[in-house]
Amino acid sequence: MDLRYRPKLGTCGQRFTLSRDELLTLPEFVLLSLFPNGLLPDGHLNQYHEGDAFQVDVRQVSFTRDYDPASLQYMLEFFRNVAQTIPSGSNSPSASPEADPIPIEPMAGSAREMLQDRAGIIVLREDLDFYVIPPVAEIEQSEMIEVKRAAGKALLKQDGIFSGLRRSEETGTTEQHLIEMLTAGGFNHEDHWGHRANEPNKAVICSLALARLRTDIRGAEMGSNAVGMAQKLLLFWRKPARRCWWEGVELENVEGVQGKLKVWIRRVWTLEMSVIGLR
Repeated sequence: MDLRYRPKLGTCGQRFTLSRDELLTLPEFVLLSLFPNGLLPDGHLNQYHEGDAFQVDVRQVSFTRDYDPASLQYMLEFFRNVAQTIPSGSNSPSASPEADPIPIEPMAGSAREMLQDRAGIIVLREDLDFYVIPPVAEIEQSEMIEVKRAAGKALLKQDGIFSGLRRSEETGTTEQHLIEMLTAGGFNHEDHWGHRANEPNKAVICSLALARLRTDIRGAEMGSNAVGMAQKLLLFWRKPARRCWWEGVELENVEGVQGKLKVWIRRVWTLEMSVIGLR
């Protein structure tokens, strides 16, 4: 299957070739962005049979928004690297009983034993909208545009995944619970976004981070309830969840601005699980 990314500005497109299995493992929010009108072209649904290969040229697809090819490239490389680590059979050598990891219990129902000879990938996306407060009362529109661009560059450098959620020291908050679940599942507290970029001509920064779901939690770590927290992430398989936060920040050392620059930020996180190796 061929996907061709065609920027509106007429620059050279970037071509992606995906197998049918690879395409079906992509997160739902990615598929909806690439194919808002459905994966199969109109009139081709009755001609498609399971196992067939088919081609889609996205030049003929009506986009609701452009999709960053660098973000898609990062995701495909990560998924393919994980796929190469999945054993082809169940007869893999095991370590000593003392060193054996304790597997995460699979979900009940249709997802039972989902991760046996498979791999789960945590997909986390952030859409950050920012609204800049004019640094001075009288400012020209052209000058304000430059201030917004400088603010975007400053925010782009703040690439820690969880740095924006650590404002509160309260226990039991939604933010704290989310951080605990994600770090138990596969992320680390100091991780950075794998891909982070400004949207052209918009006060928006899109970020993407991927992590393989941990299935090697050892006995010494059981007391932290890490197994249960990581298992909850399987509930987001093909069921993306979204969470929104607002916060006001003051940026320092912004190019062309004296003193601190006040900015309102709206973060929207999308969390979804993908599973590699399904048949």
